[in-house]
Amino acid sequence: MPDSTKDNLGRRRFLLHRDKAVENALERIRRSPAAGWETLTPGERADLKRALTEIWDGCGRERWEQYCFSTLSRIDILALITIVDDVQDRHARIAGRIREIEAILLSCNRDPSLR
Repeated sequence: MPDSTKDNLGRRRFLLHRDKAVENALERIRRSPAAGWETLTPGERADLKRALTEIWDGCGRERWEQYCFSTLSRIDILALITIVDDVQDRHARIAGRIREIEAILLSCNRDPSLR
């Protein structure tokens, strides 16, 4: 198999894994009562998908598996969107803001009443 074909297959595999991971995360968020999914506008939902895609691209796969998407609140969702928008506006890398992102996504044990 030519190298270019192998490269294309590798890219396609990467994109398939990313898209599946993002869709699974969105589904966990959608099912969470705290997320207020029905109160999010279609634009906010699209922005969330874009933000999760950027986060997946910028984090390690092992870390992604540790993130608690099912415990995100509407406030958490909007914060993630804002962080990723800021990163993109500055043409920066997501790695520079990963601590802020992980503070939100690794907050499985936070008391929901404090949100």
